[in-house]
Amino acid sequence: MSLRIKFMLALLSTGLAAAAMVGGLAYVGVTSKVDLIRRQQAAEHFYKYMSAYVGRYGGWQAAIEAESFDRFMQRSIELDGDSAGRVASASVAPLPAGLGRSIGADGRPMPPPARRDGDEPAARPQDMRPAPPDGERRGPADQERRGPPDDERPGPADGERPGPPGGERRDPADGERGGPPDGARRGPPEGERAAARDQRRPDNGRGAAPPFHFVVADQDYKVVLGAGIYRPGEPLPAAAREGARAVVVDGRTALYISSEGVLTPSKQEQQYLNAVREALLAGAAAATVLALLLGVLLSRGLSRTLTRLTDAVRAMHGGSLLQRVPVQGRDEVAALATAFNEMSEQLAHSHAELHASHQTILEQAEQLRELSVRDALTALYNRRHFDEQAITLFNQAVRHQRPLSLVIGDIDFFKRINDQFSHATGDAVLRKVGEILRGHMRLSDLVARYGGEEFVIALPETALPQAAALCDKLRELIEGHPWHEVHPELKVTMSMGVCADIAAGTAEAMLQKADALLYRAKETGRNRVCFA
Repeated sequence: MSLRIKFMLALLSTGLAAAAMVGGLAYVGVTSKVDLIRRQQAAEHFYKYMSAYVGRYGGWQAAIEAESFDRFMQRSIELDGDSAGRVASASVAPLPAGLGRSIGADGRPMPPPARRDGDEPAARPQDMRPAPPDGERRGPADQERRGPPDDERPGPADGERPGPPGGERRDPADGERGGPPDGARRGPPEGERAAARDQRRPDNGRGAAPPFHFVVADQDYKVVLGAGIYRPGEPLPAAAREGARAVVVDGRTALYISSEGVLTPSKQEQQYLNAVREALLAGAAAATVLALLLGVLLSRGLSRTLTRLTDAVRAMHGGSLLQRVPVQGRDEVAALATAFNEMSEQLAHSHAELHASHQTILEQAEQLRELSVRDALTALYNRRHFDEQAITLFNQAVRHQRPLSLVIGDIDFFKRINDQFSHATGDAVLRKVGEILRGHMRLSDLVARYGGEEFVIALPETALPQAAALCDKLRELIEGHPWHEVHPELKVTMSMGVCADIAAGTAEAMLQKADALLYRAKETGRNRVCFA
C-alpha cells in the first residue's frame, strides 16, 4: 500500500472517529437528557396528583373507597389541561381488587370476576357503605360506585373456569393441596394481573406503553400499588426505598412513591431523536468527503517528492551513486531531500576514491603475487611455485589416468661462460634461454627457473615421445640462436632429461628420475636429450 493511500486512510479514519465520538456522545447526551426530563416531569405530576388525592380524602384507604386514583387523575387533568400529567396517568397501574374498585389501564372500571352458580357475590367496599333511604333515587355516581348489576356483569368465557369469590384467582396447586396455609403469599389479584399484562403489551389501551411505572407504599413500606411489579401488601425492597418520595398529609407521612422502568420515547420525541441521528449521519458523511479531498490534495505533493526520492535510491542501488532530487519548500520532506542530495554527492566521491584505491591495491597485490612466484631475472616461475603446481598436475594425471612429462634442463658449461665472458653475459644467456623456452610452451605447460642455470618444464597431457621431440627441438633452437650478438665468441647448448613415468608415485620422484637422466646426458657428451 502506497504512502499516499495510507495518508488518505489516516485522515479518513481520524475524521470518522472524531465524528463518531462527537455524534455518539451528543446522541447519548440528548437521549439521556430527554429521559431525565421526562422522568422528572412525570414523577413531579404523579406526586402532585397523589398528594392531592390522599390529601382530599385524608388517607389512602378512605380515598380508594371514595374514588379510584385513576379516575381522580383523569378528572384533574381534564380540568387543568395538563399534558404532562397524562404521562404520569399512563404510568399508574390499576388498583388491586379488594382495595377499592379495580381500574383498567384505560381508566375505566374493570368488571368484577365471575362467580360460580350458587355462590354469593363477593362483598365490595362500596357495597358496604350505608344504603340511601328508601325511595331516594340513586345518582349515576352511586350506580357507578356499586358497579353494574349482576345480570350485566360479564361471565366467564367459554371453557374458562370461573374465578373464586373476592376477585382473586387461586393457584391450581393451591386447590389441589386444599388451599394455601394461613399467612402464605397469594398471587396478585386478577385485576392487577390483567393490568400487568396490559403494561407488557406494546399498546395498553392508551395508545402507547408507559415509559415507567410508579409503585406506591404506605407509611410502613407495604405496597398498595405494585404497578405489575410487586404484590399488594408485599414489603417494598430496600433498593426501592432509597429513592422513594414521601407523600405528607397534615404533617404526617401517608405514602411513599417509587418510580420504575426506562424511557420509551413518544412519537414526537422519537421524531426529534431521528432528526438528531440523521444530522449526525450527514455530518459523518461530510467529514468523510472532506477527509478524502484533503487526503488527495495533501498527499499529492508529499507523494511526488517521496516518489522522486524512491527512484533516486533505486538508481543508487543500481550503481549510479550521484543523484539529485529537487528541493521544494522548507518542511521535513524538503530537509530530507537536501540531506539525500548531500549524502549522494559524498557517497559518489567516496566511491570514486575507493574504486581508485581498490584498483591500486589489486595491481599491487598482483605484482606482489607475481614477484612471489616468478624469477626476477628470467621472468619465469620460480622453484617454489613449480613444486606446488607440479604436485597438482601429478595428482590430476593419476586421478584421470592421463599422461604427464617432467623435464629438467641445464645449460652446458655455464660456469665457464660466467668466468670467461662475465656474469652480465651469463645473465643475458639465462634471460634468452628463458625466452626461448617460454615462447614454445602451451598455455597449459609450465616452465620455471629451478635454480642457477637449471630449468624445469611440466608438460600435462603429453606422453614421453612427444615430450622428447619437443625437448630436442628446444635444444636445437638454443644451439642455433645467434649468440654472437651477445658476444662474438659465445656459444650456448643445453642438456635435458625427460621422465614420463607417473608410476614413480610422486612428482618429486619423477623429477629425481629426470635429474638422473640429465646427468646421463652430460656424461655422454652434453647437448642432448635423455629419456626413459
